Amino acid sequence: MPPGLAEAIGPVLAIFGVGSMILIGMKIRYTHLRQTRLGQGGQEEMEHLTEDVATLHDEVRLLRQDFAEMYERVEFAERLLTRGQAEAADRAPGEPQ
Repeated sequence: MPPGLAEAIGPVLAIFGVGSMILIGMKIRYTHLRQTRLGQGGQEEMEHLTEDVATLHDEVRLLRQDFAEMYERVEFAERLLTRGQAEAADRAPGEPQ
């Protein structure tokens, strides 16, 4: 894994997470507007929206955990690669590997 991969993956995952949240929020908002215009909604709609928000919070928490775990793995791989490169640089050109 090339050095700096964690820095490259982080923004991509952040954009994916934020984009997903925006799309889900737009869907919730569209559903709410559509039902409100049709005269539906009320308490049931509020309960549904509350459940959707709780679900979104859970999904964001899981995404953050997954991102933290992935970041730790990338950092570990980068340390291994760096250590291997340092050991290779310390060896003399004629020494066996």
